[in-house]
Amino acid sequence: VVHVTHETVGKIGGIGAVLQGLFTCKSYLDAVDRSILIGPLFTTEGSVLERLGENGEVLYSTVDGLVNEGYAPAFRKIESFYNTGIVYGRKTFVDKQTGIKSSPEVLLIDVSHMDKGVVNEFKKRLFEEFGVRSHLYENLWDYEQYIRLAPVAIAALKAIGAAKESTVIISHEFMGMPTTLAAILEPTCDFRTVFCAHEVATMRRIVEEHSGHDTMFYNVIKQAHNDKLYVNEVFGDQSSFFKHALVEASRYCDGIYAVG
Repeated sequence: VVHVTHETVGKIGGIGAVLQGLFTCKSYLDAVDRSILIGPLFTTEGSVLERLGENGEVLYSTVDGLVNEGYAPAFRKIESFYNTGIVYGRKTFVDKQTGIKSSPEVLLIDVSHMDKGVVNEFKKRLFEEFGVRSHLYENLWDYEQYIRLAPVAIAALKAIGAAKESTVIISHEFMGMPTTLAAILEPTCDFRTVFCAHEVATMRRIVEEHSGHDTMFYNVIKQAHNDKLYVNEVFGDQSSFFKHALVEASRYCDGIYAVG
C-alpha cells in the first residue's frame, strides 16, 4: 500500500495521526506486507540524519550525497530524466502502549527544479482525461508541487519493484490526487487507487468564509440533499478553488474512504 501525503516525515495533524495508527495496527500489518510513504521534499537544508525525521534511516539521497550503489542505477535514471532529487529510506513507527512497530519505506522527491516539459505533458493528460485545468492553479505552489510529484512517484515505485497488480495507491486528501491520477494513466501497471478524505475541502472553505458558518451550511445542505442538488448548484461555481478541482477528480478512483 502506497500512502501519498504531506506528512511523510513528521506528524503535523490528523493525517499523521491516522498513519501512526495504521502502521502500529496489528490487523493492518497482517493484511499489508509492504507500506510506502511518498511526498515532496520540502527543504534541502539540514543533515542527512534529520532528513526523515525521528526514527528515520536514509538509504539513498542525492540531496545529501549519499549514493547507495544498490539503488543508484534506477534512481539516477529517474533523477536525470525529470531533473529531480530522490531521498529513499525507512521510518519506524511505534505504539508505546502495545509495543507494536513497523518501518514503512519513505520516498521524498525534490521537485523544485523539475523539467517543465515533462510537467506540462502531464498537465495536458490531466485535462484530456480528467478535466483538471492546471493552468488555473499552477501559480500556487501548494498545487504545483503535488502535480510535479506525481509522474516521478510512479517512476520511483517502478524502480523499487512496487508497481504491481496488488499495489494500492492512497491519496490522503488532495495532495495525493495527482499521483493517483498518474497511476490511472499508467498503461504498464494495474494500480488500484483510493481517495481518503480527512475533511471535505470545498465545504470547509464555504463554511469558513460564510458569515453563517455551520448554522447556515447544515440547514442549506440538508435541503439541497432532499432536492438532489450539487454543491455548484447551491453555492456557485467552485472551479477557482484548486483543492476542489483535485478532490472532484476522486470520482475516477477505485474507492473513496472517509476518516470518521
